[in-house]
Amino acid sequence: MVFRPPGRARGGVVVCHEIWGITTPLLSAARALAAAGFLVTVPDFYAEVDRPQGPASDEQARHWRDGLEVAGIGEVLAEAIGWLRVEGAPRVGVLGCSMGGAVALWAAAALDIDAAVTFYGGGLLEPYWPGMPAGVVLAARLSTRWRGCYGGRDPLTPADALRRLRVALDGGSGLGTAVVFDDLDHGFALDPTDPRYAPDEAAATWRDALAFLERPPG
Repeated sequence: MVFRPPGRARGGVVVCHEIWGITTPLLSAARALAAAGFLVTVPDFYAEVDRPQGPASDEQARHWRDGLEVAGIGEVLAEAIGWLRVEGAPRVGVLGCSMGGAVALWAAAALDIDAAVTFYGGGLLEPYWPGMPAGVVLAARLSTRWRGCYGGRDPLTPADALRRLRVALDGGSGLGTAVVFDDLDHGFALDPTDPRYAPDEAAATWRDALAFLERPPG
């Protein structure tokens, strides 16, 4: 899926979906990025998965996620990144929420991009997929600028995981930063119908993400 800006693109963004796949809130976020001036593509990591119509159960979504492989994720991202560059995006970033946030952190350590933003990505201590290092390991190996936004009450990123993430960032390349909202849970920034959604913090983190993705390297 592609969303084009009204004028010349400020940059290109690959938006990585959550465990549920490409959802209405994710598409709303992609449209907002395009309206702000970015050329946006939303790849479907589950494109080859046989999925029933209608909402998925937690068990189904975990099954889809666990069936992915790092090589396949990398191929999907490489195609999306390459397309944005061919289209003339002056900079290319990767942004993801939850499962997609874990992918964005990996991309910041493993792929040729200009920036990445993670919203409450899991897998900090135990990676989701064989062959993808844990998030705290990736944080120490960043090859491009990365910004992470987390909730202090998120069970997927407990306090020890966030502490170890910060230690890894402090001892790494200096390219990464993590912001933790102590009173927020998982899912605070994407879906306004989610009871965990925090409108003020969501607005602030999205503004910060836009500025971060547009900033020139260096």
